[in-house]
Amino acid sequence: MKLSTHCALTIVLPQNPTPREEFACDELTKYLTRIFAGIHIAAVRDTDPVTGYRVLLGNPERNRQTASYITSEEFERLVPGPEGMLIQSFEGDVLICAGSSKDPNECERGTIYAVYELLERFLGCSLAAFTNSDYAGGEYVPSLDALELKDISYVKPCADNPYRTAIVQYSHADVSHSHQLTLPFFDWLCKNRYNRIMLWVSTYEAHKKTGLVQEAERRGLRFTVGHHEASDLFIPPFGNEYFPEHYYETHPEYYRLTEDGERFKSEGIWGAWIFCSRNQELIRQMAKNICHWIELNPAVDCISLWQKDGHAPQCTCPDCAAYTITENYAYFLSEVAELVRQQHPEVLIDMLVYSRMWDCPRNLKLASNILVEVATWYRGGLRSVGKRDGSCLNNTLYEDNLLQWKQTGAAVAYYEYYMGVYPARNRYMPAADEQQSIFRRTAELGILGSGTQIECFNIWNNLFNFYCFGRTAYDTSLSMQDNLRTFTPIFGKGKDQIAEIIQFLEDAMDGQESIMNASLHLMKHTDMTPIDAKFEEALMLADTPASRNNIRLLRMVLRYSKLEAENTVLFEDKDFVNLEPCPDVTGELTYMSKNFDSFYWNDPGFGIMIPVDCKPDAQFEPDHWYQFETL
Repeated sequence: MKLSTHCALTIVLPQNPTPREEFACDELTKYLTRIFAGIHIAAVRDTDPVTGYRVLLGNPERNRQTASYITSEEFERLVPGPEGMLIQSFEGDVLICAGSSKDPNECERGTIYAVYELLERFLGCSLAAFTNSDYAGGEYVPSLDALELKDISYVKPCADNPYRTAIVQYSHADVSHSHQLTLPFFDWLCKNRYNRIMLWVSTYEAHKKTGLVQEAERRGLRFTVGHHEASDLFIPPFGNEYFPEHYYETHPEYYRLTEDGERFKSEGIWGAWIFCSRNQELIRQMAKNICHWIELNPAVDCISLWQKDGHAPQCTCPDCAAYTITENYAYFLSEVAELVRQQHPEVLIDMLVYSRMWDCPRNLKLASNILVEVATWYRGGLRSVGKRDGSCLNNTLYEDNLLQWKQTGAAVAYYEYYMGVYPARNRYMPAADEQQSIFRRTAELGILGSGTQIECFNIWNNLFNFYCFGRTAYDTSLSMQDNLRTFTPIFGKGKDQIAEIIQFLEDAMDGQESIMNASLHLMKHTDMTPIDAKFEEALMLADTPASRNNIRLLRMVLRYSKLEAENTVLFEDKDFVNLEPCPDVTGELTYMSKNFDSFYWNDPGFGIMIPVDCKPDAQFEPDHWYQFETL
């Protein structure tokens, strides 16, 4: 098959394609049209007669034409799934891009992944980034006259870690749920092998109204919904659109008994675990309400029934007082999960353990449809980060605790912080080189995988961490060097210099500090002079507006991190605020935030978070690093 600007190509879909298969077809058409300007592409069904160059989308059980080249038995042997994929050429003019689909929760992601793998592995694309659509930047898509696709054979049998979750918070409603970068962000997640989005209730409901839930479904992304708002969704103290009953008035006994003999009144997202965990009527009501809500929201197959944020005493009633707060929380969720399983066996109940509700109680047994998310943040603090052998997490107290939770009979996954945490100010925190070792170990131990905090508005702050996270969790054969090779083409002819910068910073971060202060340590102990010189060299070599803008954005992340770190102290010595009132002698921080930030100052901005609110001492005169080129 020789694709060119003058050839004709037919994409063959199943007779009744799913929205994901149609999306895969649309994506393949879009990118091939960009690569080969002038190519003629038609889409047909598998019952339509067709000759010439063909791409067959879907496995032999989905696509009749695929079945004429490979049997269902052979395909399943090669690609058992879940989320496996096959790219195979036949007879010179046929190419199959197909994914496993035995498990309905796969949502044909394997077929979508096969399209993206074809574009990157065999056609030279890099789908590593996005930015403001009015400006050049983001992905790299080559422009070719012709390319022969010959003797192609690539198989990925299944996902190595089936749980690869973006934990998205919009800094809980400080940022608009309809941020203009949300859809590009969903695209990016799908391209980079994330398969799930965890949302607050209010964000999910907003996404339903704007059509973003449907867009995520087209990409095969599943939803976990709840977070710190779950309590008030399913047992609303004063009613909501799903459950009109005012439970605080009709059933005050559902809420925890405080030390002064009153029932806790739930307001906002604070209050920790607000319920009387041993109230059997409440358990039945919670399960009933969850089942009702699930039936109205089929895109959701996991409910994060979390405690509210903060710390607070537990219920003091005699039944609860006999146990620890963690024992009560675990008991309540397990009882609810068992009732939900009877009606919806495919639905998981997600349980967060972190801070003081972290240690696994002894001799605990949990329902099999519980997913325990074990945060790498416990009562003693966050884990350290950056050791290439994964030893900041592997074989540590964090792993020990997670494996104890696994022994309860529940599924387990890590809750991670590859953007740092908000008090770390979204500074650059190199943590890509540890990921292969960590994800190989999770796969070996039967841990489902991991979720990481990540936002549509801070993607550039730790882009390479995020890029490696989804891809390496999906395919643990990928080393950091493998990921660098597919990541750096977005920097054009400056890619080698950018690779050197990334490698240098990865080497510098070697477990010296916790996630809370790792980026601060890096900035305070790293001489940026040679890095600045490499950036200058990269910018000079870069040959396209997109590659130059990408270099400018990555350099801006490090420049912001360095300037912000010069005026801060360890987080333990200060209170957290969303916007830091930093000194700004030159006015550069102010210029960055007001012109490029996507968190507070701009929508869309450029996909970078500059969380400062400065009173500059001078007006900054932008140099070549801030001269962004439009399309």
